[in-house]
Amino acid sequence: MKITNPGQIFNLMDTNGRRNDVVNALQGYLTILDQVQNEKKMTWAALPQSLAQYIFYQQAIRMFPEVFRQHGPYDQLQKILKDYPDFEEALRREDGDWILRNQERYAGLIRKFDSGIEDRARHYTSTLVKLGFAGEEREISPAGWLLLNPGQLKRDQLEHMLPIDHVNLIYLRQLLKLRIFAGDRYYAPFQLALFALLKRERVTENEFLELVQGLSPYSDFQDLEKYVLDYQEGQIAERFKIEIPAELKGTAPVTRETFYKYFKNGKSGGGIEIYWEYYCRLRQYAKGPDEESLDHLLTFYEANKAMLNKAFGRGRNVFALRTGERPLAEKFSQQYKGMLGDDLNEVLYRQFLLSKKLDQIREYSDTTKRIFKATGLIRFDHGFVELAYRELCACIFQENRVRERILGNLWEEVWRGETGADGYEDGADSYFCSVTSLCEIFGYGQEEQEQIKAVIQMKFSGADMGDISRMMARQRRKEFAAFVESVYPKERVRELLGLFEDRTKDKQIKELVSPDATVPTIYEYLVGIAWYYFSGKKIDLLGSYNLTLSANFEPLVHAGGGQGDIVIYEDTRVVMLEATLMNQNSQKRGEWEPVLRHSINLKAEEEAAGTGREVTTFFIADRFDYNTINIWKAVASVPLQSSADPNRFTDHVVIMPVNTRELCALMEQSSHYGEMISRVHQLFEVEGKAFDMDWRDKFMDAIV
Repeated sequence: MKITNPGQIFNLMDTNGRRNDVVNALQGYLTILDQVQNEKKMTWAALPQSLAQYIFYQQAIRMFPEVFRQHGPYDQLQKILKDYPDFEEALRREDGDWILRNQERYAGLIRKFDSGIEDRARHYTSTLVKLGFAGEEREISPAGWLLLNPGQLKRDQLEHMLPIDHVNLIYLRQLLKLRIFAGDRYYAPFQLALFALLKRERVTENEFLELVQGLSPYSDFQDLEKYVLDYQEGQIAERFKIEIPAELKGTAPVTRETFYKYFKNGKSGGGIEIYWEYYCRLRQYAKGPDEESLDHLLTFYEANKAMLNKAFGRGRNVFALRTGERPLAEKFSQQYKGMLGDDLNEVLYRQFLLSKKLDQIREYSDTTKRIFKATGLIRFDHGFVELAYRELCACIFQENRVRERILGNLWEEVWRGETGADGYEDGADSYFCSVTSLCEIFGYGQEEQEQIKAVIQMKFSGADMGDISRMMARQRRKEFAAFVESVYPKERVRELLGLFEDRTKDKQIKELVSPDATVPTIYEYLVGIAWYYFSGKKIDLLGSYNLTLSANFEPLVHAGGGQGDIVIYEDTRVVMLEATLMNQNSQKRGEWEPVLRHSINLKAEEEAAGTGREVTTFFIADRFDYNTINIWKAVASVPLQSSADPNRFTDHVVIMPVNTRELCALMEQSSHYGEMISRVHQLFEVEGKAFDMDWRDKFMDAIV
């Protein structure tokens, strides 16, 4: 990623299209790119050259209706297209050749596609490019293909030690390679983040994000270690160099025209008028300080406090006074003489630019934080940041090796036959976009890897490497169990699950659980916790989720890969949970086939492996489509073919529907966990001439 001037703050997601569930968004955008470029064979270009960007946007708003609730330009275009039936029909057929042949005739219409539609498709996919999951032409990179198919990831021997899932590791690899370029000089923000957390066990979140987001290839890194160790919130502003325009130098008041030129508010045209009035009252007071002009100044400041603090106070109070407090003018002038002197113009401009820089850092670092969380190694908790599995990470991520990769110059490095930033990250076949393991990224040779392994073994009392991996997994399961006990007791799980009946409460659900995840992902997450309580806390829920979690155990994204939502392996049985928020009208279309397919494949796999374990699927939803659940009941005795291996067949596939309220009741039935699952199988084995439409309700009423 390139920046072009010393004052520029890097960002990992364009402002237009920024969203909380960034990891879920990237997964979805990659899926759409795959469909557009590989299934539809479209090149990434705008009309009339290609329909790719238009179709991408169209698919994005369909895939994420809860995010893209408003899409005015797209809706307006659909209305306009009614007046051009031939063009509308060509779009429906996805006939790009027809549009290309008729582009002159429809030139005015074609121009409407870019504003608010195709340009947003480019914005939405830019983060994929910035993280190396796609090239500039949006062709999916090898790293992007791996994110789409995480089950294909192969870990090196040090990566096997890390108790994070495949998706976590894919993000970790890409972030370790991430570089911000200015010419051939680069800054690696995630390497800086690692270094800071290796040097300091705990850092406030604001300090951490300012450190990471505020630096750039133009920064002075000579005193980096001292800077990291001693850093306090707000100090990044001291590193910004502010050039004062000649028109603002001197003691004379500036004109309105000059003020409007340099104190621009990019987001709000109205803000600059308030800034100008504030400046005039400052000048008036500085010219003749008395109680009347001070009251005039402070009254205006109090009426516009939030805006003025953001614009000139770096988010804090410009004047440290209680509302209504009016000190003597002499005392006030002494207290704020630094900003009320002859250089008032320069001081105010410096305050304005530094406040803007800090505001950008805070704005952009929100996405940076969410993407860093996807590694599963950086824990953000109650305003503090720390490195998860610190003892192990300190061995794997050697401090000196991390330090030397924070800043560098590419003039002496060669990537794929080229030097410089382009050789490093240009195109889907570049080094940045490649599948590269942790040992390869850090350049650990075999001898160095053995040394690191020896150090790790010393830290873990001489245990062999396989045992250490299992120990780390046990530690994570233990921490997760404690987390569930503390954060999600039974009563809270019941309350949260009760909110899903009303989809107008989606925003509340995200705020209560995880703003980084979609509501369906959160539902799946909570269903798993409810089942954990139903099992008497005996199952390995953490290992059963097909979810990617943060280091804080927050849900981020469903990992996909053609698996069920939650697959629980026990000694004598396998239980699969399929959770959905689709209403009963959508279940037949959206859930019938995948749930049946997952159930068939799982049972066929178990039988092929000869495990002897009983396989049961539970379908969890608020309400049910009776055709769907009755068909599942009816096909239980029919031989069914595995989609994973056409040569395998199985029968007696059990898919038992349980609604959300019933699941909440089952949390209190943990003593009957095994018995209930056995009774489900007995229920599906019953044969009769008449099909009882109420078979499910009668059964659930009897046990709940």
